[in-house]
Amino acid sequence: MTLRLHKVTKQIDQLRENAVQRARRVQAELPRALAAFDSAAQQTDLYEKALAAMESGWDGALPASGEPLSSFKEAPALPAALALVAVDGSQVYPDHHAASFYYVINIGFSLHRYDTGETDAGSEPEVVFDEAALHPDGNPISQTILGARRTVEEMATLERIASAEKQTAPKRTVVALADGGFALRIDEKAFPPAERGALQDKFFAAIDRLAAGKIPLAAYISRPGGSPVLSLLDLAQEDAGEHARSRKAKKPASFPALDDSILFERLLPAGNRSPIFEFASYWNNQYRNREPNQSAHFFYLNVGRAYPVIARVEVPAWTAKDPALLDCVHATLVEQCAVTLNDPYPYALIRADEEAFVSGEEKQYLEQEMAIALIRGGMRVNRSEKLSHKGRARKH
Repeated sequence: MTLRLHKVTKQIDQLRENAVQRARRVQAELPRALAAFDSAAQQTDLYEKALAAMESGWDGALPASGEPLSSFKEAPALPAALALVAVDGSQVYPDHHAASFYYVINIGFSLHRYDTGETDAGSEPEVVFDEAALHPDGNPISQTILGARRTVEEMATLERIASAEKQTAPKRTVVALADGGFALRIDEKAFPPAERGALQDKFFAAIDRLAAGKIPLAAYISRPGGSPVLSLLDLAQEDAGEHARSRKAKKPASFPALDDSILFERLLPAGNRSPIFEFASYWNNQYRNREPNQSAHFFYLNVGRAYPVIARVEVPAWTAKDPALLDCVHATLVEQCAVTLNDPYPYALIRADEEAFVSGEEKQYLEQEMAIALIRGGMRVNRSEKLSHKGRARKH
């Protein structure tokens, strides 16, 4: 009744061998990638080339700011009066084996006013029993839909607190910080149309209000995967005709063992950020083609000191295109990551995560209270037989 560790020894040995082989491929490809980066940085028509490729369906990083590809920026000074608002969320998924079918979304937030030293933190939980919410398309809610609802609630909470802070102290710079990617990416096949429309409307309403208030918004991704900038380097090595042919032939990437974070570990000094890029992806069209333009942009940031620690920071167009707002985001993130010393990560997001976390004891208490409420209402309440047996078995 446990994991038979002796039976996975060979698989662990294979994992080690795979890791060694990948490290060798990384070492072989990295010099070529660095050379390709230097070459691409000399191309004066790189933006036009990427724009044309994007219009033909290419998915990569579009140089977005007019900054040279090789221009890295040191962290500027923090504003004299600054407030940082950060949010993170968690959820408890519905369980047919529990006494009641429900889900929980808990949004944690933290607030730090740098000029006064004041701090605040808390959470906003929501327990959902509504039948229509639990079965949005006639079936039990999927993890995908529940995750999207949590993302929307995170953005709505972030906007509300940040906007209130800005209204209270108009001269104070307010930075809004979220965990993970900026964009709400909804696969149309996974969402009923009404659900998709309601989520998008609420999400766009929140980011539109942040844009109207000129509140810089950033989303922080630790240990980012993906290779949009490497795709740009790949594109830079092709001519237009070759690119058109490679799209049809699905030509493999030139640097399959690498991702962008490995590249920028070698390029970015501590505290520096890369130039700004725009996602040249189909999902970004709904942000790019709006008014106001909310197109998702990003940059890479080295928040490490003793060794490189690369994060991807995603920002909407109004933040990316305003140097003062962008500098504020950059300075704030470097300062926040310095607080956490050997494990660089924005402290405000750590506090928000602590507030969002729902422990097993809290979940158990919640289920007990719901069971009591149902019994008082004259209902018979039982956990499923399967769950009861699991509970007894795992005590031994």
